[in-house]
Order: sequence, then C-alpha cells, then structure tokens
Amino acid sequence: MHSPVPVDRALRTQETEVIDLRRRLAKVHRILTAGGIWPLTKGHASARIPGTDRVLILGHIHSQGRSLIDTDVDDIVTVDIEGKWLEGRIEPVDERFLHLEIMKARPDVTSIVHAHSTYATAFGIAGVNILPVGNRGGIFAPQVPILDFDRQIDTPERGRMARDAIGDGCALVLKNHGTVACGDSIENACITAFALEETAQLHWIAAQLGPVQKISSGEVRSVLTGARKEEFFSHVWGHYSRMDPWDRSSSNGSS
Repeated sequence: MHSPVPVDRALRTQETEVIDLRRRLAKVHRILTAGGIWPLTKGHASARIPGTDRVLILGHIHSQGRSLIDTDVDDIVTVDIEGKWLEGRIEPVDERFLHLEIMKARPDVTSIVHAHSTYATAFGIAGVNILPVGNRGGIFAPQVPILDFDRQIDTPERGRMARDAIGDGCALVLKNHGTVACGDSIENACITAFALEETAQLHWIAAQLGPVQKISSGEVRSVLTGARKEEFFSHVWGHYSRMDPWDRSSSNGSS
C-alpha cells in the first residue's frame, strides 16, 4: 500500500500549483493587452483552482489607473465560487459573477476571458451572430450566441443570464458590451478570445464581398474532436506567448 502524502507536503504542492496559476493568469492579461483584445486595457481573465471551490481573478487595478500590460502575480486575487473575496491586496473586479456562474454550470470550463474586442463587439451591436468561418472559426459552430443585455454582469442574477446564453459553447457576445471566451485551461481561453476576434474580423471582411459561407459541418466535426482540437490550441500558443512584453524584455536584457 502507498503511504498517504503528509499534509504539509500536500499543502506545499497546492501552494506551488496556485503560484503557477497566478503567473500564467498574469501573463495572459499581458498578452491580451499586447494583442489589442481589450481596448483601454479593460477586461479580465479567471482560472479555477483545481480541486477547490476557489477561483483566481484579476483585482480591480483599473481603479489605480494602471494598465493590464503590467499585470503581475500580486494583482491576481482569490474569490470563492459565490464571489466572496478571500485573498489578495485589492478588491476583485465587479464582473466576477460572469466568470463564476458559468464555471458553476460548466465543470469543463477552468478559465474565462471577458474582453471588449472591437469586431466581435460590433456584431453584438448589430445583432448579427458571428459564424464559423476561416480555419480558426470551427470551434464557434453553429454560431456565437448574443446576450441581449448591455450592462455589466456584476450580480449573480446577471451572471446566470450569461450562463444560459452561452450554453455549452465556448464564446458569447454581450450586446454593446463585449465578449466571453471559455477554455479548459488559461492558455486555451486566451487563444479562444483571439480566435473569436479573428473570426469576427474575417466574417466582416467576407460580408463586404458577398454572402458569407460557413465552414462545412464535416470540417467543424474534425476541428472539434481528437487530435485536431488539441492542435487547434497547442500549435499556436507559442505565437501568442511571444506577445508577452515581459518575455521580450527578458530576452533583450540577456542578449
């Protein structure tokens, strides 16, 4: 029989895991800022702490007049699944309920990005659903739903509205307000947020030329299953990861 893991070692292991999650979450905030996914650097991402009812999310650093391009581990705070502030030096963002209510209903979702990317938001304003077009659009089939509500999702009740609207999809557009992208990891939620904006932009350009043709159902099934789905995310993370200005600064400093 295996001996049980000592309590102090188990705690140290979880602490190490949480530190890693904080670092990865801070990095994603910097990448999304550098990539222009949230104009005026307004937005936030979250990550579920595995095996707990706690979630890591951005603190309200906007109130300090700071840019998310400088997000660090100390800017990430801890809340419970009901939204109570547990740990961190600054109060969590008001829209944490957007993240938490979706996570409650979706065990497959471990990370969420809320952004205000220009093209995807414009589709919500026009009331036009983003279609799965281009080679990055397959994950959004059959279309990206729109929540017909344009105020902040800053209460559990409003969070449940977003939960119901997104269903089992990976993205949602909030009318006149922004977008939601979900993933089974911090990195995949970030990639989904980029893919949503890229798909919206491609849809808009195509619509200027003629009728918009969706990806075939066979290609959608291929993208959403097996190795193709893993490739959809893992093969491009290096591209987005290199957008982190902190990584570029380190590289420049060491050369």
